[in-house]
Amino acid sequence: MPPDAPPRTGVLVTRPEPGLADTMAAVERLGWQAHAMPALRIEPIMDAVLPLARTQAVLLTSGQAIAALAGRVRPDIPILAVGAVTARRMRDAGFTDVTVAAGTAADLADLARDRLDPGAGSLLVPTAPTYGQDLAVALRRAGFRVSRRCVYRVRPAGAPDAAVRTALAGGVIDAALFYSAETARQFLRHLPAGGHAALRNIRAIAISQSTEAALSTATWRAIQVAARPDQAAILDRLGRRPAGE
Repeated sequence: MPPDAPPRTGVLVTRPEPGLADTMAAVERLGWQAHAMPALRIEPIMDAVLPLARTQAVLLTSGQAIAALAGRVRPDIPILAVGAVTARRMRDAGFTDVTVAAGTAADLADLARDRLDPGAGSLLVPTAPTYGQDLAVALRRAGFRVSRRCVYRVRPAGAPDAAVRTALAGGVIDAALFYSAETARQFLRHLPAGGHAALRNIRAIAISQSTEAALSTATWRAIQVAARPDQAAILDRLGRRPAGE
């Protein structure tokens, strides 16, 4: 870094709520300055019809579905959550029987095959349009009856606010965190003028190989992939801000 360059102390957090505030707080605890740039926004579908009468368990691929479930699904129904953060949010929402998978939809399908009986009732997969289809197919192949219901929509969030544009233009961003391939695509699509040039000095941290592939359409200082598809692994890749910077 040239001696007159500003210190790169900032980290862009591109995920939407719920989750954005938690991640920003975790980034700050590592000594960085977190900048919110959610690339997507989530719209709960509160009137989605949930077929619960014959449901033996709910399989949750994302915490984004929780708002549409809380208060409508009995709190003791078995929940299989894709990862630890989603499981914690379900427990915080009052659900009492929550089991955690290892972080991916494939892991969630494996957990269902290990823990559940296809003859004991159907499985509910609450998700968004175009999401959760591979999981539903895998479960049906294993003999389960699956009700996939759209309980939220995912929309592009649009261009970043003035504070983020200033941070990008000022060269103070060291890293950007990406939690899905769609987040990466929308982030790149809505960068402000000159934003792509700023990426040459920023390292992107991706939750998965598919997210890395979406990011690779731009030129970054580096693209790092988390060792596991969860927030803890993303923060491990980010690391603590070096002292003196």
